[in-house]
Amino acid sequence: MTRNSVSAPLKRLFFLLDAPLALLLAFTITMFILILVTPLLSVLLGPSLRVSLEVLEGFQRYPYLAWPPLGEWVIVSDRGDYKLIIVRLKDLGVIPNTLIVATTVTLLATIIGVFMASIVARYDFPGRGIFRALAVIPLLYTPFVNAFVLYKVFGDGGILGQAMLSLRLGYSVELTHLAGVIVAQTLMFWPIVYLNTLAAMLQVDPSLEEQAENMGARGLKLFTSVTLPLSLPGVLAGSGLVFLFSMEDLAAPLAFKVNNVVSIRIVNSIIGARDIELLGVEVAILAGALLLVALTWLIVIRTYLSLRHYAMIVRGGRWQPRVFKPGPIVYALIYLVAVPLLLLSMSPQIGVLAYAFSKSWLGVLPSGLTLDNFQYIFRDDMVVRAIRNSVMYSAAALVFIVFMGIASAYFVNRIRAVGVSFLDFLVMSPLVIPGLSIAMGLLLLYGSGPLKGTIIDPFSNPMILIILAYAIRKSPFTTRAVYAGLQQVHQALEEAGMNLGATRTRVLLGIVVPLIGLNVLAGALISFVYCMTEVSVSIVLGALKPDQAPITYVIFDYLTAGYGGGAYVHVAASIVALILFVQVVAIFTTNYILKYRYAFLGL
Repeated sequence: MTRNSVSAPLKRLFFLLDAPLALLLAFTITMFILILVTPLLSVLLGPSLRVSLEVLEGFQRYPYLAWPPLGEWVIVSDRGDYKLIIVRLKDLGVIPNTLIVATTVTLLATIIGVFMASIVARYDFPGRGIFRALAVIPLLYTPFVNAFVLYKVFGDGGILGQAMLSLRLGYSVELTHLAGVIVAQTLMFWPIVYLNTLAAMLQVDPSLEEQAENMGARGLKLFTSVTLPLSLPGVLAGSGLVFLFSMEDLAAPLAFKVNNVVSIRIVNSIIGARDIELLGVEVAILAGALLLVALTWLIVIRTYLSLRHYAMIVRGGRWQPRVFKPGPIVYALIYLVAVPLLLLSMSPQIGVLAYAFSKSWLGVLPSGLTLDNFQYIFRDDMVVRAIRNSVMYSAAALVFIVFMGIASAYFVNRIRAVGVSFLDFLVMSPLVIPGLSIAMGLLLLYGSGPLKGTIIDPFSNPMILIILAYAIRKSPFTTRAVYAGLQQVHQALEEAGMNLGATRTRVLLGIVVPLIGLNVLAGALISFVYCMTEVSVSIVLGALKPDQAPITYVIFDYLTAGYGGGAYVHVAASIVALILFVQVVAIFTTNYILKYRYAFLGL
């Protein structure tokens, strides 16, 4: 009976898909189990076997918990003709610091993102199209250097303080330590909330707002009672991603010299170890905590949204979102608040270019236009090797990504069978699973036990796991692109082919894939770019064997070697400028040449 209960679903799967497609789907599921599910279980269950009372007590002491808090919230220094106000925030330890920063950043980013989205979605003002296009620029990924630019704006002797002095206000403000991290992450991540909220607001049925107006709701009342609740799925999706990205972010803590956060603690501990036995159980527990937070958020959001009903009255067709002419107050908010905030949020990307093309940046502005930084990186064997490694790893991962993306998207979109929703959840989950948790799981699973010392041991040969981790982490972008393409291909075309005797695999390769080829190409291109810019796995596994490290590890190495600024930041910025150029080309290709609209997630 047990044998029949197991074989029946397999027989049905082979009947629905035919053998080649069923094997490809089985390969996809196996890959996710080996590189995602099992390593994450190792993170959750492995450290529990080594937990002792001493370890638990250690989390109640510094650096994990500091009580009373260390340092000062704000320091006011009298400099004679002006007062210097340094906003720092006290150090409460690794765990409280991480939670406080992530929560505050999420709140601020949500407020800004919803505000920006409501302006773009509901008001027609001069420059609206340009505003909408520029709002994507802060999401262009510039690993680490973007945070160093924001340190130049808000940190010690920064542009903000110098501008206040030039205006003779009598005060100068600097944001350092945790305060600087909060501001930097807010400016980097609010566009994530903006894009998700904007997409949701543009889908709100205008007839619902019109009915609310007929019942007396206007302005803020209409927004809070109708528009915002109906946009809640987008708001929650964006804010949840911001919370997770904040917890895992390495750039802002590195730039503002904050060591007592979970992400920095994990990376520093792994970089200092050369064997799995040298990794403390505390580090694995921190990675497990990151994972638990991500899984809890994912489950809570899915459950909450499934309990709410977001019905629209209009059925079929498309509607035109309601757009109004702004009044004086809204005009003031747009041009005095929203536009300056957007320009400030673009400063990291602009600053990366300023760093890359300048000789030094010791004062308010960079000095000395030069191309020496680019010449330096191409003369550096470590950089050339790392670029070659990144291209090779990303290209190899892309082969897996395309096959897995096509198989999983086709199954989810076309096949009605038990387990479809679970497969959809599994293949999209890497978007919200912290990369540090995945990297730690790979170390625990493949760097110990019977696999230790084998070709897949990350401490002796991290290349294989880097490629496979890239394939799993960045496959959702191609999967989403393929799924979107399948929605535009009518199933009648496939049925006609199968009625003429073609197998489902032949129909997929001969009819479906040619019709969605541009979608596959667009998703693959974006996946390739995100593989090239992947940070968490690249740093954790690349640090174990630097000669096999990808380019993002080299950027990290340059910045930690030149900690706090100096020539190494300029060299790192030149590498990031090249990455920025690749991203722009990829976006232009997918959005304009291929006519494919793509939403950034910043992963």
